[in-house]
Amino acid sequence: MNPTEVDATILTMAAQHGMVLTKRQLEAAGVSRSQIHRRVGRLLASLSDGVYAIGPITDDVRLRGALVALPQAVISHGTAGLRHGLSALPSSDEISVLLSGQRTRRQIDGVDIHFTRWLPVMDMTLVAGLRVTTVERTLCDLSIRYPVSRLRHLIERAILDRLTTTTAMQACLLGWCRRGRPGSASLRRAGELLLDSQPVPRSELERRAAALFRRAHLPPWVEQYRPPWYDGIRGVVDIAWPEARLIVELDGRRWHATTQAHVEDRRRDRLAAEHNWLTLRFGWQEIVERPDLVVDECRAARRSRLQTAD
Repeated sequence: MNPTEVDATILTMAAQHGMVLTKRQLEAAGVSRSQIHRRVGRLLASLSDGVYAIGPITDDVRLRGALVALPQAVISHGTAGLRHGLSALPSSDEISVLLSGQRTRRQIDGVDIHFTRWLPVMDMTLVAGLRVTTVERTLCDLSIRYPVSRLRHLIERAILDRLTTTTAMQACLLGWCRRGRPGSASLRRAGELLLDSQPVPRSELERRAAALFRRAHLPPWVEQYRPPWYDGIRGVVDIAWPEARLIVELDGRRWHATTQAHVEDRRRDRLAAEHNWLTLRFGWQEIVERPDLVVDECRAARRSRLQTAD
């Protein structure tokens, strides 16, 4: 083939393969090694040994190049999370891929290669034509990198953004968490905090909140208060300081991500605000693990409300 024919052949093949080609593909099409070599740095940009890109080196091209260089790999960890749209993850120029089975010595610039002995088909999916670990498996893989608090936030955001469900996340945790597997302890704890379907009894949470307020010597409050907008059916609030128009609502649900729960909470808060009342919301973890902050917030809010009223 003459130079023009070679270029045309390369461009046609590139359009068919996502702008990423291998030396083996080019040679099979009749392009000689010398013809390939003369075009590297001009028509062909080298992504790794024997893998070339044509045109601008976009993120998609880099990802395709990594998967072409490692045919058994799947995009994973932070790179997979960003592809899925996990908004709580930081951006990164480094590509992470996951390989199942025996380790390879191959290294690729800008590609972090992870290895695993456990990568079932159900943990892989396609995103824009690229092999990617599922959202659930991605979060499991990230458990090695992040502490419990960060994992909890990532899982919570994924569920709230409807990238996964509590059921799918629990199923993945059951398969992932094993004694001795890195990240299992942190992931199990994060799952317990978020995915426990058993609610804390409201009576127990109210009892703890009342005991906390008594120990802190907060001014007298009213439990199960019926505010002015109470319609005889809905509207009773957990705790209130009527003189300050201040409400404290207690949430006994370990996982507070159901759409209906959020809708109802926002409706109640708007209704209170329409009558110039302020609502503070506290959950089990705050009452039990951060009681001082709860007390300080209640005391400061009550003081501010009274001063505003004056």
